[in-house]
Amino acid sequence: MNPVIQVHSIFVAGRGFFISLTEKFLSSQVMEKLVIGEPIKTRAWDRIGLFLGSGLAFWLVTFLILIILSASPPVSTFEQAWMALGSARQAEANIYADDEFRAARKNWEQAIQAWARENRKLFFRRDFQKAFELAKATRLQAQRAESVAVATKDSLQFAAVASLAFVRQKVDEFKTQFNQVPVAAALRKRFVAGELLMMESELAFNREDFELSTRKVRQAETLVGSAGADATKFLRAYLLKVPEWQRWAAEAVAWSEQQNATAIVVDKMAYRCYVYVAGKKRAEYPIELGPRWLGHKRQKGDNATPEGHYYVIKKKNLRYTTYYKALEINYPNEMDREQFLRAKARGELPRHAQIGGLIQIHGDGGKGMNWTSGCVALRNQDMDEVFDLAGVGTRVTIVGALKTPPALEQNSIISAQKLKGANHHPASSK
Repeated sequence: MNPVIQVHSIFVAGRGFFISLTEKFLSSQVMEKLVIGEPIKTRAWDRIGLFLGSGLAFWLVTFLILIILSASPPVSTFEQAWMALGSARQAEANIYADDEFRAARKNWEQAIQAWARENRKLFFRRDFQKAFELAKATRLQAQRAESVAVATKDSLQFAAVASLAFVRQKVDEFKTQFNQVPVAAALRKRFVAGELLMMESELAFNREDFELSTRKVRQAETLVGSAGADATKFLRAYLLKVPEWQRWAAEAVAWSEQQNATAIVVDKMAYRCYVYVAGKKRAEYPIELGPRWLGHKRQKGDNATPEGHYYVIKKKNLRYTTYYKALEINYPNEMDREQFLRAKARGELPRHAQIGGLIQIHGDGGKGMNWTSGCVALRNQDMDEVFDLAGVGTRVTIVGALKTPPALEQNSIISAQKLKGANHHPASSK
């Protein structure tokens, strides 16, 4: 039992005993004289004073004992709990150890309520034990929250560093492999969204907001990773034709040797135009294409560069072209027309679609971007050389790629499907 309550019980019992004793004494010796008006002797007054003084002293002593033994509020314990909460908050436990910090806050609120309940009682009936225990629990829980927050923050920082490095690598790989590849707009949009999330993660990391940084970089990893995987899948499917394209190029070089004539081979993925004379490579030039060069041209206005065997049907100088000089080829050829009609019959193209034409190798290149409507653009000085070497009837072979990029070749199905001896540069052909 609380010492104050024990003293209070003794006080109540003593008070009752003192009152009964005083009443008994006064009723038997003094009260009678007081009633009838007889004078009271001095000794009797002294005895009355003694009893009253003793009673007053008893009350005062009891009151002082009650004050001394009354429960004191656990101020220091509450101060320690409050400081522990502040330290945990400074360690961002509300972010990195939310459950533990929430529990500490709950204990603190209950401790404050327990203290307030006791303060509403008479001072000698107060018991702060519950408030003390809750404040102590607050301190311990806050210290635990701080420890968990520090450990979690360190762990998230390490994870963010590793994840950011990984995503940066994936972003760089995507740009290296697909920056010049016209992948689907939705796919590129997904990649850009992932790259932006990576940048946001880096900003959060610099602010030491490792929780946000980790969350952002995980989202970035998902978007960039899926965009890269889908683009790789799409490109690998496209590059399944590499062996066939290599045969086309070899046939063009062989034709050049047999006819002792000029042949042109355009490698779209390499952005190169190779010129062969009598089976020997005479020169190669950088080129620019249409913005949607990946894949065969299917219809007018798709800005795609066709793939196949063609030949020059017209040579145009400045009087007949707006692109400095031009070599017009026979697109569409018979195979192009057949593919176009089949695609329309399958519903892959609109009914009003047209096959297009006027595909040329022309000048005004060197812009550093894919800007044509499907033609092959060279710098003017390069066009001068090609124009002089080519003539009507010059064979022009346009392929998607003559080799698979190393990054796509690793573990790809393309490697397994390559024909023996097919993986060679056309320049090595005779």
